[in-house]
Amino acid sequence: MSSLNRDLVFQILQFLEKEKFEDTLHNLEKESGVFFNMKYFEEIVTNGELDKAENYLSGFTNLGDNEFSKQIFFEIRKQKYFEGLERGDNAKAVEILQKDLRVFASSKDDLVNKLTLLLSLENFRFHLFNVRKVLGFRESRGLPAYGDAKAARAKLFDKLKRFIENNPLLRDKLQFPTLNNSRRRTLVTESLNLQLQLGKNPKPKASIKSVRADHTYGQPHGAQAPSSVTNPLMVSMPRGVPDMMPRIMDEAEESKIWKLTEITQPSQLRSLRLPDNSMSVKIVRLIYTNSGGAIMALAYNAVHKLWKWQMNELNSTGKATTSVCPQLWQPSTGISMINSTIEENLEDAVPCFALSKNDSYLISASGGEISLFTMESFKTMATFMLPPPAATSIAFHPNDNNIIAVGMEDSSVQIYNVRLDEVKSKLKGHQKRVTSLAFSNVLNVLVSSGADAQLCVWSSDEWDKQASKFLEIPSGAFRRTPTPAAPTRVQFHQDQVHLLAVHETQIAIYEAPKLECYKQWVPRYSSASITDATYSCDGRLIYASLADGAVTILTLATLTMRCQISPTAYLPSNPSPRVYPLVIAAHPSEPNQFALGLTDGGVHVLEPLHAEGSWGYQSVT
Repeated sequence: MSSLNRDLVFQILQFLEKEKFEDTLHNLEKESGVFFNMKYFEEIVTNGELDKAENYLSGFTNLGDNEFSKQIFFEIRKQKYFEGLERGDNAKAVEILQKDLRVFASSKDDLVNKLTLLLSLENFRFHLFNVRKVLGFRESRGLPAYGDAKAARAKLFDKLKRFIENNPLLRDKLQFPTLNNSRRRTLVTESLNLQLQLGKNPKPKASIKSVRADHTYGQPHGAQAPSSVTNPLMVSMPRGVPDMMPRIMDEAEESKIWKLTEITQPSQLRSLRLPDNSMSVKIVRLIYTNSGGAIMALAYNAVHKLWKWQMNELNSTGKATTSVCPQLWQPSTGISMINSTIEENLEDAVPCFALSKNDSYLISASGGEISLFTMESFKTMATFMLPPPAATSIAFHPNDNNIIAVGMEDSSVQIYNVRLDEVKSKLKGHQKRVTSLAFSNVLNVLVSSGADAQLCVWSSDEWDKQASKFLEIPSGAFRRTPTPAAPTRVQFHQDQVHLLAVHETQIAIYEAPKLECYKQWVPRYSSASITDATYSCDGRLIYASLADGAVTILTLATLTMRCQISPTAYLPSNPSPRVYPLVIAAHPSEPNQFALGLTDGGVHVLEPLHAEGSWGYQSVT
């Protein structure tokens, strides 16, 4: 029995013998670190068991892990401080202030000092409103109108819930993981075997293979066997639990068994090559529209292609799907979206584009001027920034579609106002051309990456540089010499704090704005380089394309491989090694759908089988 199984079995035994189902369950959740029980957390917070709430949290995160965790612990300790003041227990309030709140003094020094002044009040609740005014507090600055403890705890939980749901260390643990049925069966039967082996009358060679039959501990030598068989489950378990038993076996018989898989055959997934009668020109950029109903590709020859899914009886949502073939769309005017190019630098051009949030405008460049297109008619609304230097990356400002950030061939980043046709700021800090840009509207920063694997963080208010760091290329992990000027791409997670950095040698996760790297994945089992990668729309997976044609799907929480898709699963039989994905894009609302742009000009949409529902598992009988 593995150590993990053994620990879980002893937890089950503890539950069976002490009849403390809830406490044992929550201890198991916390110690395993796999599931954060929000309902339980709400119960202890609203009941005022704040020490218990903090202890439960500590099984998942510490206040130093990130800003979200720090804020969660601060809010709980601040509430404990308020409740001490409300009870008139100044000694306890002082203890909380000195031991629990002082650790936040470096980041919240002003607030902690002002909290200290509340000790001088004779009636905490009565004077709190006036104190807030005198001390200059506002709701957003940390000292809310208090009311009574019950109402304050309810408000506290609402605030904590938001922080928890946005905390990358906790968000992925808010749903209880599904144990596959073979594992459930193993845990139940192992717990029963241990009961027989460790009971008052041990049965060392006990072997239980089913919970459908009654089992006994056995009798010592010379003892008379009972006239009827006793089921230890009925003796040991709390009332109602036998019915629960966690029904598991019935479900196991009726359900499918799941296992990790490698997808090598077309029958193991759903795929669709999008229709295209034009000449085969490699796809260099790819994106879904924000509505999820279309895919836009930019080819090497500077031509854009747009595929739209229609809403009909076969596709009631009108979203991108492998079940229905889309239309290669062309407006009635017959206009095509084609970027301007400069012939002499076409080989060196770094194509780039960005789509506005409302899907109305596309800004794109292929080595020449930047073009602004309207998506409705494909009409060119404006062109600007004639090279040199050429644009190499583009991003819309998250709060103003008139403002774009443009990474340049000369290593600068220019902040450009499209409406006024002027450069607002020019940011300098890279040594090589800028290959990718990403905004965070939570942190109010812009992150840029360069061809020299350098990351820079800029304030999107004053446009000053806040941090800079180079990716760490793992020594000996990459089986060939890295390309000297390989592009680095960046993308913010939906929490707007964690940053995905993609380089041909690795995938790394950084926490902005300090650019602290805490996870890294290197394709150790392939000599092929990473060509592109992206977060799934729910932020739980990372899709990575490789130069050998394979697609690797990683679980973000551990940055470990969940699934490997071979090119034989989505390309024609005997695929050419020269055909592989250059770019990858994730559907904006379907977390298990993504699209690949290939070197042969093809665009493929991939999804798991209906029976599986998610990547990484294959049903077997």
